Amino acid sequence: MVASVVVGVEAVPGSISCVAVDIDRNVLGRHTSVTQQPWDLLTAAQADVAAIELHAALNALIALIAQPPVNLWPSVAAVCIGTTAADLGEESESNIRSAVRRLLPASAQVLVYNSAAIALVSGTGGPLLGCVLVAGVDSSRAYGAVADRRTAAASGWGPVFSDGGCAYDVGLRALSAVSRAQDGRGADTLLVNAVYRHLGAHRAEDLIRWARSHTSIHQRVSGVASLARLVLDCASRGDSVADALLRHAVGELLRAIKAVVVKLGLDRSRQPFNLVLAGPMLSDGTLFMQYLLEVLKDGVPTADVVYPLGDGAEAAAWLALWLMNPQRPSPPLRRGL
Repeated sequence: MVASVVVGVEAVPGSISCVAVDIDRNVLGRHTSVTQQPWDLLTAAQADVAAIELHAALNALIALIAQPPVNLWPSVAAVCIGTTAADLGEESESNIRSAVRRLLPASAQVLVYNSAAIALVSGTGGPLLGCVLVAGVDSSRAYGAVADRRTAAASGWGPVFSDGGCAYDVGLRALSAVSRAQDGRGADTLLVNAVYRHLGAHRAEDLIRWARSHTSIHQRVSGVASLARLVLDCASRGDSVADALLRHAVGELLRAIKAVVVKLGLDRSRQPFNLVLAGPMLSDGTLFMQYLLEVLKDGVPTADVVYPLGDGAEAAAWLALWLMNPQRPSPPLRRGL
């Protein structure tokens, strides 16, 4: 029988990932299940349905680690849920917390945090302290938290608002550059051939038809975001238009993190703080990452860049452990890739 268990959960559109750890951070088991819930702005009724799916995933995890079969729930000290449902409002966060609370034993503490907070902890290993810059597929977000429990965020509004620095925004600007180049309104660019080849297009009409063929926001975002890697490739080959798009994107990310730094007063303290870089756009060794590190060095000089140590479910578990005992040792940070 395990003495004490903490469960971390990452609930996002499409999947619920759970991990159980002991108080020494040892992983006891993992479970991932498919979810039909959007894990977006949840009403109370939607949260009830989502909580049932989450409860099923938690029970599957508990059954996996309870060998021989026993009721392990009395040993679960906390369930920490990191979810996109908490990204855009306290109401959704409260709804999912209340819905899950009703399904779990009273002995298990229920914690709910937004995805940016979990991304921050994925780099710090537990402490919800410092800042994070997330550059994802459909959005980008800067987030920070300080010792007095104040938090701040910037960007992260989603694809409709075209968050600067995310793959969707870069891809959308690439399409604009292609149309401008073909019309003679803009400079020639390698992006024209790259985009045509990627989409299997032969004429401008094919691009227009492709753009109008999307039947949902998700499909449109996915298709446009896939063009971001073409921008990176063309910039790496010396294309000035693609290079300008990358520099614009890192400039947007810099503005977002500087907004958070100012809100939290980290610019005035002159004390170094951890800045976690996370998300699929921030891959090691790319030109995009090189440009970002350059502007961060000059624009946020007190930021110590660190990188994720684990996935979202693990990070949620680490956060719960830190909240239970802030003096608990954290693992060494990844300060370079």
